[in-house]
Amino acid sequence: MKKDSIFRPSTVLLEKGAEDTPTARRVLGNCPDIPRLTVSGRREVEERIAGVVDPVGEGKKVLFLSRHKGSFIKPCPCTARYIGCSYFIINSVLNCPLDCTYCILQLYLGGGPLTVFCNLERLWTEIDRLLAKTRGRPVRIGTGELSDSLALDHLTGASGELVAFFRQRPRAILELKTKTADLERLLRLRPAENVVVSWSLNPDAVVGQDEAGAPPVGARLEAAAEATRRGFPVGFHFDPLILFRGWEEAYGRLIDSLFRSVPARRIRWISLGSLRFPPALKGIIEARFPESRLVHAELVPGRDGKLRYFKPLRLELYRKIVALIRHAGGREIPLYFCMEDSEVWERVLKWRPRRKADVELSLSPRSVGSKSVP
Repeated sequence: MKKDSIFRPSTVLLEKGAEDTPTARRVLGNCPDIPRLTVSGRREVEERIAGVVDPVGEGKKVLFLSRHKGSFIKPCPCTARYIGCSYFIINSVLNCPLDCTYCILQLYLGGGPLTVFCNLERLWTEIDRLLAKTRGRPVRIGTGELSDSLALDHLTGASGELVAFFRQRPRAILELKTKTADLERLLRLRPAENVVVSWSLNPDAVVGQDEAGAPPVGARLEAAAEATRRGFPVGFHFDPLILFRGWEEAYGRLIDSLFRSVPARRIRWISLGSLRFPPALKGIIEARFPESRLVHAELVPGRDGKLRYFKPLRLELYRKIVALIRHAGGREIPLYFCMEDSEVWERVLKWRPRRKADVELSLSPRSVGSKSVP
């Protein structure tokens, strides 16, 4: 990733009480030339952002260092009336410096700042409590739900602490999900088989129009290949899959490039999900990205109220992508859906989870090649 494309905040705002934490000191040390200001709390930060024309875009430029007052770890919210999983998410960072057209954080976080929580000593305690409660089964935990897992790593150095911690807890699987290609800090670390680095992928036709600030897909695949050479297992997420003129050929080329770049045996899982978003996000997309084609797609409300492609279109899309993955060399790689119903699972993957834990068991290294893996 080119140095000039790596995120640099316009301002660093430091909440009183967070300044003495190791994370805050590390971030400030990596931003010596960035203006900084001490503030009383998040409300003051949001008031500073609220008056601009595009508060969502402005929030992505402001870095707020704070103490987390709630729980760091929560079950993945999944979505109502669709098959869920037993995935857990770590909310140590809120918001993302990338600016994807379809990103739901525009709605969920609004004009909130890029927030880094600095009191990570509480996080380690919460993880150990979770593992104690889930004794006897693998636990998959990710940091990429409310932010990109690695987009701020050059400032926070969080990957070093996370990898070191999870290396000592092999029953827990940490997923670092990203669209970036800057792995400089991560690749200095000794790898661990229970730390999976994963990438969201889309053809460059989508990246160029809908993933502002993200590197080309070729750079992501180069980063993934380097991660496997250094000893990390990897994962991939074709989510959101987007229909456009020539989509079959574009996704076919992308999948061929993936399997030319990365050894299939090092791919831990691949997820599939199609374009979907709450109706309230449509107006935000229209205002912030008036040229976007996404709001003109034929979308209908799903069981959870989110706008989606018609099910017949989703089934056609998924079947084609699955066939491309299997033909390219991914027959033994576990596949799973994000936010789909049992009919889609059964008609495309020929099985469906009967309980949430089944998804996690299918992605466990022990189950690769077994009947439970589609």
